[in-house]
Amino acid sequence: MADVRDAMAHKELETLFKSVLSDLEKLKDAVDSAKTLTDELRADHAIFKTVVDDIKTAANGVISGLSGDYLDSSAALAIGSTKPNVANGAFQFHINGVEYNKAADAAGVALSGDEVPQSKFGAWALDIAANGTITIVPATANAAGYDSAVLAAAGLPAVAADKVRMGYCTATNSAAAFAPGTTDLDNATVTDAYTNATPFSGVLPSPVATSTPAAITAPAQTAVGTLTTTD
Repeated sequence: MADVRDAMAHKELETLFKSVLSDLEKLKDAVDSAKTLTDELRADHAIFKTVVDDIKTAANGVISGLSGDYLDSSAALAIGSTKPNVANGAFQFHINGVEYNKAADAAGVALSGDEVPQSKFGAWALDIAANGTITIVPATANAAGYDSAVLAAAGLPAVAADKVRMGYCTATNSAAAFAPGTTDLDNATVTDAYTNATPFSGVLPSPVATSTPAAITAPAQTAVGTLTTTD
């Protein structure tokens, strides 16, 4: 009788060990699958973070640009009806995100600053403030003059804070020194040109080109199941 009981106990123990082994194999499979899924989610998270960061940069660029200083439309610079002056058409602009309107000024604003030597080029930027006041900003070396209109334009200082650059004028006089505010811009010996600043310049950031994360390929995990071991 004892032998029978021992055989039964041995059989039950064998069944228990097989059940535990089977459960451990299922658990290992589940853990391995969970690890695969976790690793893929981790990799995808890194890619997704890059996408989100790039979108954030683009969004902040739009917000920063739209809350900044820029032209909405061209200032249409030209010779004024007062001939030493630079006229403008009606245009809109933003300063610190607030929109302003500037009426057309046919008479124009007089150029100012140093005389430009005969046959040399000078340049003058026109910058506008929120109150509509237009400031003439001469190129830094107008007193010595430049050898070309391009070089003169390159000598213009950057636009000051809380102002918008409408554009600039370049001029040279082949017969005498060019006296800003005095020499008529339509004089037969004067060569002048007007360059309008580009509306919305610098407002929009580059498009977001980052690729989106791929779809997750690891299958969703299910419960391991109820253990099959017995007491």
